[in-house]
Amino acid sequence: MAKFDGTLIDTDVLVIGGGAGGLLAALSAKRHGPPGTRVTLVDSWQIGRTGHTAFSNAWTIVVFPEDDLDGILREIVAGNDGICDQILVREALASSYERMKDFEAIGMTFSRDDVGHYKRRPTRGLDLARVMYPEGGGLDFAWKLRRALEVEGVELLDRIFITGLTGGAAGRVTGATGINSRTGAFHAIKARATIVATNAITFRSGFVRDITGTGTLLAYQAGASLRNAEFSYVRPGTPKFYFEGITFAIQEGAQWINAKGEAFMRDYEPDWADEADVPRIARAMAMEHVKGNAPLYLDMSGIPEQLRDYFIQSKVRWMDNFFRKLGDEAKTDMFGKTPYYALNQMTKMGIRTGSDCRSDVPGLLSAGLAQAGCANHFAGFHIGLCIGNGWIAGRSAIEDLDRLPPPKLDAGEVRALHAEINAPLQPTAAAESDRILRDLQAVMFAYDTGILKREDRLKDAFERVAGLAEEFKSLAAPHTHELVRLKETEAMLLAARMILGASLYRTESRLGHFREDHERRDDDNWLCWVDIAKTGNGPAFSKTPVPTPLCPVTPLTRRPTRRVVSAAVDSV
Repeated sequence: MAKFDGTLIDTDVLVIGGGAGGLLAALSAKRHGPPGTRVTLVDSWQIGRTGHTAFSNAWTIVVFPEDDLDGILREIVAGNDGICDQILVREALASSYERMKDFEAIGMTFSRDDVGHYKRRPTRGLDLARVMYPEGGGLDFAWKLRRALEVEGVELLDRIFITGLTGGAAGRVTGATGINSRTGAFHAIKARATIVATNAITFRSGFVRDITGTGTLLAYQAGASLRNAEFSYVRPGTPKFYFEGITFAIQEGAQWINAKGEAFMRDYEPDWADEADVPRIARAMAMEHVKGNAPLYLDMSGIPEQLRDYFIQSKVRWMDNFFRKLGDEAKTDMFGKTPYYALNQMTKMGIRTGSDCRSDVPGLLSAGLAQAGCANHFAGFHIGLCIGNGWIAGRSAIEDLDRLPPPKLDAGEVRALHAEINAPLQPTAAAESDRILRDLQAVMFAYDTGILKREDRLKDAFERVAGLAEEFKSLAAPHTHELVRLKETEAMLLAARMILGASLYRTESRLGHFREDHERRDDDNWLCWVDIAKTGNGPAFSKTPVPTPLCPVTPLTRRPTRRVVSAAVDSV
């Protein structure tokens, strides 16, 4: 390739994104590849200290040899209302015990009881599945994986914000371009296989406010199809503090109440009540809001006094520091009357792949929540599926090294991408991306748009987003930080139009997609993915039937029967 102003990196497997999916993809590629295989992992922040995983407790479903693997699969398929890749999910579950042993081999510790048994507990909405976490939570999980990758010889590039995938004109992905998120230095990375693992798109909400999932939109621009845009992770949230222990708090006696002091969940979920999955809780909260019964509260007064400290002393280290700083105020907030609201935290939109994690575009694979394996992950299966599909993606990438011809970077394409990313830089410009973002959040976070959907409101929201996208075109960036924010906001505006378009397209209610004008689940017409492909006229929506090769799709109608209440409560 002709010389250009920047850094050129040549690798075999490029992994974009440093969460659980990306970390496992890089580890898998290195271990499945022959000696000398070059694996490069990049992230826009510091690998091991970024991503959804690092800010979680790292709870994950692990299927032990004695567990009912196919029974757990049936639960997860039912809990996804059928919208999942059954073969991919089964492999992720089947390999979870082996991956846990891999984690122990690199220094992670999983708690055991006095007789040496692993400590496991149930999670919301499931009966047979059990979750566990490594001591130290997500920060230790991610950091120990980083250290393991260093030992394995993976090249780690911190603070590289990927701005484009290369090779689109040739019909395959040949790598990526990006900039240093602090200095703006340009990088071109040539790769024989590229794995996008940048999480799903968010609108800077909740504790994932700095996780923007732009990789899915880069894959779309490179020719890959997306799916699951109409589904979101909707959940209860509070502006007072971030609390990940709702599932276990309810198991120990907490309940949702409205401003009148009424426990309302059984009115909406007669069988599950407060133990319903969080999208159903968010829907009920939105409907209580419509009735004028807000503010709403998580009443934790029913939790025995001797268990309360366990909710304050979180295994998520950043949360533990947060609660320690608050001191007694944390107990007042958590066990007093703190208002909660229905939060649309992040979309489930990901890249369409086969069960092997290969996309429609040769040379492009996907892992983590950027891969559309499920539309609902449950507490503990977010990271569980990321671990599983990361491992699969890394293995598939190594297989592709022999199947695909050597990549070539197109000098003209790289120069065009370089010029495109620098075009908005104007030292005298005002930083205005946050203004557009706030207006976008006002549209997408509204309970009667992001949670309770109806055709007229969705169309109105679409027009408002289109107007913001038009206004966005005039913005410029005075420095690199704002340049990155602009690119992220641009991706959010495109994602919003996809989310609203897919929500209009699916005329039924399923999972976190609640249509007031189409209230029933309709398996006859909608047991399918809504796929989004790029065309000259913008995103095009189509149906793809969901295969059911391993088990039928049946509603999950009964509450768990094998629930074990632990005296030692940890937050998930």
